[in-house]
Amino acid sequence: MDEFLYVVAAPFKQHAASLISIRDFEFALSFGLKWMSPENASKVRDTALGLRLLKIDGNKLVPTFDLGKVEIPRGFRPSEKIFHERPLIEQIMAMIVACSGMDNRNVIALISRKQESLGDMVDIEVAALVVAREVGCDISKIYPKVLADMFPNMK
Repeated sequence: MDEFLYVVAAPFKQHAASLISIRDFEFALSFGLKWMSPENASKVRDTALGLRLLKIDGNKLVPTFDLGKVEIPRGFRPSEKIFHERPLIEQIMAMIVACSGMDNRNVIALISRKQESLGDMVDIEVAALVVAREVGCDISKIYPKVLADMFPNMK
């Protein structure tokens, strides 16, 4: 399971709730679990919203993935790497994992098979987008990142 998904799920599991306020989410990450600063907790929230791992319902955050399928390992602490921009393929894979409930290994296999079926003529990110659509994920928010990554000189 993806480390970032553990971090996003942790406040909900700590509160034993399927929706929590933005304040409670950030408070749980920074003060309850003592994993990060309040500023980094806000970054996690924003990234999770951008990846569509979370959605806002009124003033509450709601996970878009099945919390019951996320088992946070005992003694887990996030590494510093979650605060850095993740490669685009990892972002797309995280969206697929969250949307479908599949594990990373199955998602990687699906993406590899899709790329092979397309004659290896498309980048891995494009194959991942096709897989995401096939499993029913809403990936519209990541299109601008894909375009910027694949066509950096295009404005």
